[in-house]
Amino acid sequence: MLELWLVLAVVDMMSWGVGQVLVKRATDRLGAVTMVLFVTLVDGALYLAVFLAAGQSLAASASTYAVAALTSAVGITGYILYFEALLRGNISVVATITAGSPIITILGAIAFLNEPPTLAQAAGMALLVAVILILSYEPLGEEWKVPVAVTLSVAILVLWGIWGILTKVAVTAPGFGPWQLLLFYSLSNFVAGVPYYVWRRKRFPPPNPSRRAYALGAGGFLLMMGGIVASTVARSLGDASLVTAVGGCAPVVTSLVAFAFLRENATPLRILAILLFLPGILLVAF
Repeated sequence: MLELWLVLAVVDMMSWGVGQVLVKRATDRLGAVTMVLFVTLVDGALYLAVFLAAGQSLAASASTYAVAALTSAVGITGYILYFEALLRGNISVVATITAGSPIITILGAIAFLNEPPTLAQAAGMALLVAVILILSYEPLGEEWKVPVAVTLSVAILVLWGIWGILTKVAVTAPGFGPWQLLLFYSLSNFVAGVPYYVWRRKRFPPPNPSRRAYALGAGGFLLMMGGIVASTVARSLGDASLVTAVGGCAPVVTSLVAFAFLRENATPLRILAILLFLPGILLVAF
């Protein structure tokens, strides 16, 4: 029987893999600034609702709350910078660089959280890291001439990598867990997202808004939020390095969706990555 952390990590992978496709398509019509407001309001409200429904008390130490606040601040900062980078560069540049963030979490968890993998798990993680690198590779050409977008993307990579480590620390602290952390996610969304929108909305209005675009965005955000909840709970149950190695393979799902529904070409590199994914996930799981 599969362990619960693995099931949740796969849910995270599937949710982000499909959700990113919908969010990218919505961003083309609504613009990055509107998407920030959209995601912070939708996700902020739902995180709060899930926290209240879970009925978990707040009984942790002040230091744990500080880690939780830092975790949520790092996560939302990376999210806002992601859309800010889209204003300054092509999405291929931003997505390609930021896709490497799981590697920072994996290495950090092994180095600082005392998560030594077994030989089989190490081999599986190596295969999954290879999958992430292959699927995030794309010839960037002239886009590398946009230094601000590249700099922001590297910052996002680091922030999201650190977020994964901090999440593990927070959800395993005494008197605290994944459901309490959702409250901090909710607060960070409201505190950061709305002021950002007010600051940037006049300069970057929605380029081509429509009901369909808002529906695509809402669907994508709901899927990605579900993935974040799943990965947060998974980190409370299993090693952050293993959870991240599985969840970080969301580009596999994105590629399959692109092949099946967007009629994108199945390049040799993408096929190789998908072939490496199966033995990687089996080695990590068993």
